[in-house]
Amino acid sequence: MLIPKNVYFNSMKYLYLLLCLFTVSAKAQMLFSEKYKDCYNDKPCYYCGDTVAQYKKRIDKRLQYALDHGLQKWVGTSGHMYFEMEVDSAGHSCVRSIKDEVHMSDVKNTLRMCINGLYDWQPAILNGHAINSTLIIDIHFLGNRANINFVKSTDF
Repeated sequence: MLIPKNVYFNSMKYLYLLLCLFTVSAKAQMLFSEKYKDCYNDKPCYYCGDTVAQYKKRIDKRLQYALDHGLQKWVGTSGHMYFEMEVDSAGHSCVRSIKDEVHMSDVKNTLRMCINGLYDWQPAILNGHAINSTLIIDIHFLGNRANINFVKSTDF
């Protein structure tokens, strides 16, 4: 049985449109399952630029202060919290998604608010221009210590 040309081409257009939509939505996805709409950029670019985004001050001090003054005490906790965050071209940060292996929602929300309030970033630079860049912070809780590291998206 032969399929008429106009039906064939219309179905091919439909498939092409679906493929394009899938490609665009796949690029806009966030790394971790717990997603937030704190950021406005739909195209993450992990550790982009000739120079990656860097915090101008000591980020560990800011996050430690937020932890120590939060509602829920974290000492004695064990595990990781990963924050996928974006630093825009103006040097402001926002949380895109979180992977929480500690399961302490108050601590997670305190850290998220702290990260969203960090305005002291040196944005990533590409060809002499500031660009948006996505970073991942790993906060490893172990007893009475919280170690803070930046990790690559390829580690997941």
